[in-house]
Amino acid sequence: MTYAETDLVASMERLAGDDLAVLTREQWDRLDQFHAGGSEAVDRMLPGLHLAPRMTVLDVGSGLGGPARQVARNSGCTVVGVDITPAYVDAARELTRTAGLAEQVGFFRGDIAVFAGAGFDAAYTMHVQMNIADKNAYFAEIGRRLRPGARFATFEVCLGGETQPTPPLPWSLDGTDSHLVTADELRAAIGAGGFELLEWVDETAWVRRWFENIGARMATGAGDGGATLPALLTDGLTRTLNFAIALDAGILTIHRGSFVLAP
Repeated sequence: MTYAETDLVASMERLAGDDLAVLTREQWDRLDQFHAGGSEAVDRMLPGLHLAPRMTVLDVGSGLGGPARQVARNSGCTVVGVDITPAYVDAARELTRTAGLAEQVGFFRGDIAVFAGAGFDAAYTMHVQMNIADKNAYFAEIGRRLRPGARFATFEVCLGGETQPTPPLPWSLDGTDSHLVTADELRAAIGAGGFELLEWVDETAWVRRWFENIGARMATGAGDGGATLPALLTDGLTRTLNFAIALDAGILTIHRGSFVLAP
């Protein structure tokens, strides 16, 4: 199983050298955002959701909950995260309590196909569908949880061509649970789920620069040294490096999308 890490909160505190409650926002962002681009990627995605206070938002594949907490803080919305990995959901709940956001952000353990919530005003995914084989069904399930006219945003990893990236990768240790498609194929799958395209942006160049900046900070020891997400993951440095190399070689791309659920 790719997502097999345990005792994540204790590991985060060990890496940071302090209790989570006293960490700065910047320190949190380096540990709880399980996607390329970190908190800045969330900022780039948010405008496409057109959020307003008191809206309800669904985070599908919520991981450690960093994006959900960021969306809640920045928009005043209520956010519900759904994720299949028990240790990640447990960590997300504890981190959210520590951040004082438990009344505004909650997490459900399970597959979106069995999630009972409905009528959400918006939804998003960030680096999730790479593990999903039947993408048409996946996006249709998301659509069924939204009200008509709801916004849906994505920040996702795609294939640049026919060549597969070299594992291990952040979402797959051996490649057997990696189901990458091209950007065109992903956009079509989202459309098949009942969504109409509003915006589709290639963010690969921006993410490459983000990786370069992260690498430079780690090389110089700036910003807490090893207190970063790769240190939490099994073989995390190799997985992250392989991801960055594949992006630089054009094997992978990152695309940000904004959609609306058709009536």
